[in-house]
Amino acid sequence: MSKRPFVLISFESVDGYPPVQNQARLLAQAGHPVHLVTQPRDRTKRDVDFEAPGVTLHVLPWRSLPNGLRQARIMAGMMRLLWTARRQAARLGPPIEIAYNPLGVLISDLTLGRPQQRVAHFHETFMYLDELPERRLKRAIGGYSLVVVPDAGRVPHTMEALELTDPPLVIENYPYRAESLPDRGAPRDTFEVVYCGTFGHDQRIDLLIDSVPLWPEHARLVFIGNTNTRFGPGFVQKVKDMGLQDRITFTGWMATGAAETRLAQSDLAVALLDATSHQWRTALGASNKRYQYMKAGLPQIGDMNPGIPELLEGEGIGTCIRKDTPEALAELVAAYATDPERRLNEGAKAFALHQEQFNYGRVLQRLPKALGLS
Repeated sequence: MSKRPFVLISFESVDGYPPVQNQARLLAQAGHPVHLVTQPRDRTKRDVDFEAPGVTLHVLPWRSLPNGLRQARIMAGMMRLLWTARRQAARLGPPIEIAYNPLGVLISDLTLGRPQQRVAHFHETFMYLDELPERRLKRAIGGYSLVVVPDAGRVPHTMEALELTDPPLVIENYPYRAESLPDRGAPRDTFEVVYCGTFGHDQRIDLLIDSVPLWPEHARLVFIGNTNTRFGPGFVQKVKDMGLQDRITFTGWMATGAAETRLAQSDLAVALLDATSHQWRTALGASNKRYQYMKAGLPQIGDMNPGIPELLEGEGIGTCIRKDTPEALAELVAAYATDPERRLNEGAKAFALHQEQFNYGRVLQRLPKALGLS
């Protein structure tokens, strides 16, 4: 008997959402035909940097239109693609649809031919409840069989915001499981610290840059991520103004596989999130970069947000910054830069935990069970 088909709708480009990539890949590996509706990362591209056996992509190419018209055209275009994907999937059986984030839910609701079983999967907390995509969710969510969030800490917030009677299913944003440690690359004389992710003040990029002059002379910092964002150019200019171009490198955006390969060539990783935001205080399972670092076999420096000290220091795979100062961060970097045995031991523990526990294949098993498929 053939397995139920899935239709996935992500208004945000799948290139920026590894959990969507992981869901598509793993559902297809389990024998489910998968149709994924999305759009490219930027207007210079007509396709996405993701493909997987058993996953049919429906990609809306960007069009050079004024902002207002472009948004309307994108919405209409994605509705057409979703309608096509639903029809194709329905030939193989009653489809199950997963709509990601408020805009994915909106497109799912507006498109003809809604499947009987739909899942609303939210990557972020609700911060714009006065705007249409989030404001309408209270009324719309009754049409969904299941709500999914990436962190247990976000369950109460989601239940209150959407007035749910049943708690959402939690599926953390862990990476796809690696079978072996990635290649470390050629030996070098420098000590490399890496950050991979969004460039914003909530990610404490300014603190990270400010600490570099206090690091050991052979220590370098590598940023992996798109700097063509609201705050990205400011951070690039800050590095130039401080004269740190020889110690800080910006690689630009990388597809998931390339980013994971590049991470593995580093020695230490950093992930610091602002503690004043509910979004980041409930990011233990939602912030996928921490777990990508583990997959790369890297020790890491983290923050003091709920659950982070227990994860990093409790499991012996990293340490947490206690004082929010460049001096405190530099001291932690120096401790790793001068202790290669510690780096190797903590990195090995991190990779073992990735394989055993913190991988997407393990947590995605909860989804078929919740949908009554197993």
